[in-house]
Amino acid sequence: MVTPLRTLRNIPRLKDVSLILARHGLGDLASRLGAGVRVRLLGGSARSENSFPRRLRFALQDLGPLYIKLGQLIASRPDVFPEVLVKELERLRDDVDPIPFDEIRQVIEQSLGKELSSCFAQIEEQPVASASIAQVYRGMTLDGHRVAIKVRKPGIEKLIEQDMGLLDLFAEALAKQPESGGFDPQGVVNELRLALENEINFNFERNAIDRIRASFEGDEDVLIPGTHAAVSSREVLVMDWVDGISVGRAELSAEEGRRVAQIVARSLFQMIFLHGQFHGDPHPSNIIVVPDGRIGWIDFGLTGLLTDELRQRLSRMLKALVSRNYEELAHQVLHVGYCHGDADTFSLTQSIANRLDPYVGLKLSEVDLPALLKCIIDIATEHRIEIAPGFIRMTRSLVLLEGLTEKLDPEFDTASELEPLLIDLMKEKIGPENLLRRTADQTIDNIELLAELPELISDALRKATRGRVRVETEVVGLDRLIRRIDGSSHRVVESVVAAAMLICATMLFVTDHFWLAMLALSGASALIVRLLVGYLSPWAGR
Repeated sequence: MVTPLRTLRNIPRLKDVSLILARHGLGDLASRLGAGVRVRLLGGSARSENSFPRRLRFALQDLGPLYIKLGQLIASRPDVFPEVLVKELERLRDDVDPIPFDEIRQVIEQSLGKELSSCFAQIEEQPVASASIAQVYRGMTLDGHRVAIKVRKPGIEKLIEQDMGLLDLFAEALAKQPESGGFDPQGVVNELRLALENEINFNFERNAIDRIRASFEGDEDVLIPGTHAAVSSREVLVMDWVDGISVGRAELSAEEGRRVAQIVARSLFQMIFLHGQFHGDPHPSNIIVVPDGRIGWIDFGLTGLLTDELRQRLSRMLKALVSRNYEELAHQVLHVGYCHGDADTFSLTQSIANRLDPYVGLKLSEVDLPALLKCIIDIATEHRIEIAPGFIRMTRSLVLLEGLTEKLDPEFDTASELEPLLIDLMKEKIGPENLLRRTADQTIDNIELLAELPELISDALRKATRGRVRVETEVVGLDRLIRRIDGSSHRVVESVVAAAMLICATMLFVTDHFWLAMLALSGASALIVRLLVGYLSPWAGR
């Protein structure tokens, strides 16, 4: 809830946010933030013919880094937000004007604890890229390696922290906007906070690059840049420079396009289905055609993680799909997300049967996996099931990949390329060896738990003897009983007030204050009628 006290603490920034919202025709949203009359009037006059999603995109773009990231998060969660809002916010751009190099120099020297000349032999002062959180420079290490130097902008952490104090209010206000489709504002804020913690701490990105690079060791077609830990930190990330031209700008023949599409698809599929950690933004500008023929992946600021359990659920989904088992498919959908409210398995099964029927019974080589996963997410959204972020990010990456490969080679068959990996995944997760390993692991866990059982029982008994055991119970019909008690207490208060007013009316009559007496009598009569109606109403005891 947006409380006056919380709004008061954020008045300076709140005023700026409200004015920007109003300028883009979002006066309703500004007023929910507690904006003043002038802002609301401005918002009413500024409303344009643009749709709400477009006006929101323009506003988020002007509000700065944190709100751009909020928009990007919304765009990545089609299971939570309306499709029209997701599609519009996918167009948010994170490109901003660069800040002077002198400020970047201070960040590097303070973060690494050395002068710039002691860290790098050379660094170009003109950035090759500038985004809301960081800028990237071309440079050279002291031992002669050409590198890309990613530096966090000064003050960005403080700015994000300041805006975080207002983001709760903004998310609550946005959740009440009819066009937003309704969502859990606290859940979205928590997810954004976690994503930002990972994005502004470059140690996490360096760790992700190192792990993905290790998984492609020896691959002659794929290049993952190495990192330089000695000159990297929380604010500075140094990676090998990747020469070449981005896939989006490369002029390729039909044969070259087919080869690039095959390598890009294979490498992303391996990241997802074999290794579990994958590039979360396979955009053409993040994939480089290297002069020696290899395909390089850059910019690992957004990565996804598909845990062993999610990969296992996915393999079971595919098995259920091939074997026409709708109930099992519904069961697995429920287990890859969180259901808001009671799960209606029957209704979910019927939706799956109706919507996924074209896919059921197909061979794996005939299944359009991105379209299938998107359909599953749509069904989950309809049934208020919030899908795990790793599953959502995987689907988004596959959809982006499909668009990219279609441009590189219109005849590229994604399903055929993916089929061997999916078969291996199903064998790995459902095969007897894996089943035996999981059973052995579960048995060991149970034995360890059994060994701890005497200690757990002893601890519970100690707490019981000290009166520290908390028992949680659910009493059926308790809500109804509370409502009846609450109603009875209200009637008691009203009865006392009515009696007092009757006594007051009598005293006023005695002292010849006729009109005041009639006023008191009217009030008492109204309360008595209200009490009688409430008592005689057939709904009173419900």
